[in-house]
Amino acid sequence: MKNLLLVAALLLSNLFYGQLPVWVNSFDSADDMAGWTFHDLNANGNKWMQGPNIYYNGTSLAYGESGVLRFSISNVPSGNATGFATENDWVISPEIDLTSASGTITLAAYIGRQRTTHVSLGRYVYIYVSTPEKQVPELSDFQALAVDADGNQVNYPYEMVAGQGATPFPKDLTEFAESLEDISVFAGKKIYIGLWSNRISSGTTGGRNVQNINIDEIGIYATALGTKDIQNGAATKILQNPAASELVLELNPALAPEQTTVTIYTMLGQKVMAMPYAARTDVASLANGTYLITITDGTTVDRLKFIKK
Repeated sequence: MKNLLLVAALLLSNLFYGQLPVWVNSFDSADDMAGWTFHDLNANGNKWMQGPNIYYNGTSLAYGESGVLRFSISNVPSGNATGFATENDWVISPEIDLTSASGTITLAAYIGRQRTTHVSLGRYVYIYVSTPEKQVPELSDFQALAVDADGNQVNYPYEMVAGQGATPFPKDLTEFAESLEDISVFAGKKIYIGLWSNRISSGTTGGRNVQNINIDEIGIYATALGTKDIQNGAATKILQNPAASELVLELNPALAPEQTTVTIYTMLGQKVMAMPYAARTDVASLANGTYLITITDGTTVDRLKFIKK
């Protein structure tokens, strides 16, 4: 169901159509959280986490089948986390390299709710830009983006939100709604994103970071990528291109083979394959056409195109 929903979203979103994947995390397993940092500031043991989505099945809360990044004050099957009234929790991404991205850059997120009473929900997406003076942010850098000098939560220009306007939630609580945010201003930068969960429900910004949330996937897509990241410029080489039944790779020496993953996308940005690196990968099941490949060990990223014939 998850992949079908993502394909539908890609095909229906005019803003998103034709963009190329720069960075995507589907939160399918705990391994997808490598490089993320978690902060449980009220120390109640309840925090952002990777795991199955949580939804109300008509009788009680239950776990679904989609791997998500989630925050919930509600326990399964019932009850609330101890100390939930003072929740103050952050999750911060690893570095996201947009130095090769240009044109329109879109942050896409797929958001699920726990209950039908949650009509609209989301999160501000706090974005830190690396500088030569401070390449890696601290938690305090994100906190400074979120509150004013008096400690009051402020409106933030970037958010992921669904359930309103053109992005209504599906009736099925195990499905997800799409959120698209233009972040083109960050072209050419290296960024980190932070998400905050709290219980601040008053004031002009109250409620944006409050509700329980399931995030099925976050991706960043661009209408153009630098030529150094596509085709011949990447250090990883495709030895047979076009490919018929096998994708044969000569790995960039800068990549650690045992930590490297290979992800294949259509030109519409749909992820169709993801696997640990191997010199030969069976692609016989792919339809004929042009595909994008992202090859990364979490530090170095190569992007290439290949043709399946």
